Parts: sequence; C-alpha cells; structure tokens
Amino acid sequence: MVNDRTNELKQEVDKRELKELEEQRLGLQRIVDDRERELKHEAEKIELKELKAERHSLQGMIDDRTKELNHEVEKRKRIELEVAKLERLNVIGQLAAGLGHEVRNPMTTIRGFLQMLQNKTDLLTYKSYFDLMIEELDRTNSIISDFLSLAKNKQTELKRQSLNNLLANLFPLLLADAYTQGKNCIFEPGDQADVDIDTNEITQLVLNFARNGLESMSKDGCLTIKTFMEGQNRVVSFKDEGMGINPEHISKLGTPFFTTKESGTGLGLSMCYSIADRHRAQIEVETGSDGTTFLVRFPQPESVIYS
Repeated sequence: MVNDRTNELKQEVDKRELKELEEQRLGLQRIVDDRERELKHEAEKIELKELKAERHSLQGMIDDRTKELNHEVEKRKRIELEVAKLERLNVIGQLAAGLGHEVRNPMTTIRGFLQMLQNKTDLLTYKSYFDLMIEELDRTNSIISDFLSLAKNKQTELKRQSLNNLLANLFPLLLADAYTQGKNCIFEPGDQADVDIDTNEITQLVLNFARNGLESMSKDGCLTIKTFMEGQNRVVSFKDEGMGINPEHISKLGTPFFTTKESGTGLGLSMCYSIADRHRAQIEVETGSDGTTFLVRFPQPESVIYS
C-alpha cells in the first residue's frame, strides 16, 4: 500500500515537473519567437533602410549622369551648329575669293574713269553725283574685303604677344568712339599670359565687338571690356548694357547678312567668328534683359596649329 502510494506521489510529482518544464519550454519558445519576430522586423527595417539609401544613391548617380549627358548633348549641338556656321562662312569666303579678282578689276576701272570725269570743268555740275558713285564703289569694295576675310584658309601671321597691350593701345580709340555717342567704355585688364595672335585680325575683332556693343546701348550706357584667365584659356569679354538679344536670334549670330540694325551688312560678327576660328578660339554669348556679354576664349599657344 505504502509503495503504491509512494509511486503515485512520485508520478504526480513527475507530471507536475513535466508540466512545469513544458510550460517553461513554451514560455521560452514564446520569448524566442517574439525575439525572432523582433529581430526579423529590425532586419527588414535595416534592409529597407539600406535599400532606400542604396536606391537614393543610385538615383543620385542616375540624375548626375543624366545631367552630364544632357550637358554633353547640348554641347555637341552647339559644336555642330558652330561647325556648320563656320563651314558656311568658309564657303562664302572661298566664293568671294574666286569672284573678288573678277569683280574688283572692272570696279577699279570704273572708279578711275569716274575720278577723271568728276574733274572735268564741263561736268562740275555733276560732281556730287560722281562723289556719291565713287563712295558707293568704295563701300562695295569694303564689303568684298569683308567677304574675303571669311575664308578659313585666309593667311594669318601669328605672333606671341599680350592681349592686354593690344587692348590698351586700342582703348583710346574705343573711348573716343563711345564719347561721341554719349556713352562710356571701361577697360579692366586682368592677369593674363601671352597668346599667339594676328595683330590686324584681332584688332578688327575687338573693334567689331566693341562697336556692336556701343551701338546696342542707349545714351549713358557703358561697355566693359575685361581680360582674364580661365584655366589655360586667355579670355576677352565685351559686356554691354543694352536690351539683350532675342533668343530666336542667338543661333543666327555670325550668319552673313543677318542683322537687326537698320543699316549695316551683317558681316561684322561673321568676321569675328571667322577670325576666332583661324585662331582656334571660341566665341560664347550670354544675354539677358540687363545686357549682352560676348566672350572670346583663346587657347594656350602650344595648342595653336600653324597652317
């Protein structure tokens, strides 16, 4: 009897212990499960955060690359337009070179006879007519000369010199031109290395840009000419205080005979683009309601190839 009771008690204890152990096991399992869920949730949050960060980084890289590609596309379009423009100028220049001799010879003959006739006493009444005809012939000859300067193969005499010195020598002429129009002109020379240039051609380029700038402004306007270094490039800028250039006209700048002026041949800027091309220089225009700036960038002398 005693043994049976003892066995029963022992079995009862064992059952309780097993039950407690099972409850402990289940409790621990719940803790483990809860912790696993927490860890899984944390891992998902971390993974999601990392994925978001990676996605943000990739999106940033994509945006940056897209901007670079768009910039390159725009740059390529500008270059293609410049090349096409220069090719047109070259064709016109070559055509002018071919016709120049044939046209100038008879013009010289006509001019000579007009000069002879205007001095005859019986024709003095018509002297003003002869003067006008000679003046128009000279203007035509000047236009032909401008055309000849558009040819890419026009010979240039490059000499290493200071743009600051060249501009300083021209400045009194530009200032006098500005004063006669009731305007002002400022020259701000910066630190700049020498460059290989053709003195006569760059003089013409400076005069054309300066006079265009002065003509674009109303009375009391000021034209500012600056020189500075931009990397290895030597830069000259011409900034006016005019009304700016119509965006529709930007792509036409430098096209022969394109002009918004009441008088003029539209060859001034064409000459500037041709001169810049022969010097391996680049022309850039920035315009707005507060005025227009033309920048001419000359390369370092080593990059200029003598033709």
